[in-house]
Amino acid sequence: MERLVVGQFSESFPPLMDGVGFVVKNYSELLLDKGHQVYAIVSGSVAEEGYEYDRNHGIDYTIRSTMVPLPGISPYGIVVKNMEFRKEVREIEFDILHTHAPFFLGRFAEQLNRHKQIPLISTFHSLYKDDFYGFTHSHTMTEHLIRMILRHYNAADEVWTPTEWSKRKLHGYGFEGEIQVVENGCDLPVPTPQEYRAYAEEGHHIVGVPKHIPLLLYIGQLKKEKNLELLIEALAIAHAHHAQFHMVFVGSGPDKAHFKRMIDDLQLKSHVTFTGKITDREQIKALLAASTLFLFPSQYDTSALVLREAAAFSLPLLNTLGSSTAGVSTDNVNGFVAKNNAKDYGRRLVQLLGQPQLCKNVGLEANSTLYRNWGDVVDEVEQRYLELKAKGPKAKRKRLNSR
Repeated sequence: MERLVVGQFSESFPPLMDGVGFVVKNYSELLLDKGHQVYAIVSGSVAEEGYEYDRNHGIDYTIRSTMVPLPGISPYGIVVKNMEFRKEVREIEFDILHTHAPFFLGRFAEQLNRHKQIPLISTFHSLYKDDFYGFTHSHTMTEHLIRMILRHYNAADEVWTPTEWSKRKLHGYGFEGEIQVVENGCDLPVPTPQEYRAYAEEGHHIVGVPKHIPLLLYIGQLKKEKNLELLIEALAIAHAHHAQFHMVFVGSGPDKAHFKRMIDDLQLKSHVTFTGKITDREQIKALLAASTLFLFPSQYDTSALVLREAAAFSLPLLNTLGSSTAGVSTDNVNGFVAKNNAKDYGRRLVQLLGQPQLCKNVGLEANSTLYRNWGDVVDEVEQRYLELKAKGPKAKRKRLNSR
């Protein structure tokens, strides 16, 4: 197999914990395992703090810049690319450039593509229009920023996105080019029955809740865009119907204090635990195994990695109609779907809490139909990289065709 030199460009990367960062981490490490030379050109924090994280976690493939958080979008912000960083990246003889966001580092990769004629792939991971409007509160400014990111996707040799749902979203933004769907995977192996029982025991111990109380789980960023106000209002409906449950929120985010106030105002505090950010994957496995339902009302995610992680542990999602996760689920077969309002979401939650066997059966079907490991995904990615390298970048192909 031909050995490739690949650059993965992303503002997001651990210790900044989000789905895009985990995609970049899995791409990088599995391609390295296959014998390729991979560099993750990332930020995710102050560069020195990032390198300390890398040392503590055995990561030696990053080239880091510093990201200065901005109010309103923290922990995201402006990426500072000093001369040493630029020089180190420019000296690498890449075969493939792959960007995971159309911003500072994506634009830097675009420059390398243009000046050094290296094939460029860009993956559309996030609903930027929602982010832009939430930050600017201006439709005019939002449309201006959308036009800016479309220029990045138009410059790419290939544009990827993880679902048909997100493909439609990017076309809806005005992108007219071809988009290839390359799914995301999961780094959690399916546990054996014995492992599953041990993890479930540990999960209840972590939360400190008796086994007879159903655990409801959310893992992700704590921000309004994730539709968590709807989730909390649905919890209040379930509580009013005297349903037994304990809700566990895993993660951090800019709206955590707001959600905690909502919990207090709705008198749900004794039924909810905020664990904060958990980086120990063994603890994540334990919580997945111990839970009855994964509550995921988000209309924001283009492809939630938690869908695959939950499927690994036969844990069904309660989605909202019209979301990317609902788009790959069949209601009452391998997932559950409620309308995108608190009343219906709460109604389905009450119903499902009273049907634990249905939740188990649907979770098993999710495991059979929705689980996909990262190894299979990266086999596909590797093949696509090799094919694109053989074709060359668009600009080079145009010159050859014009001769």
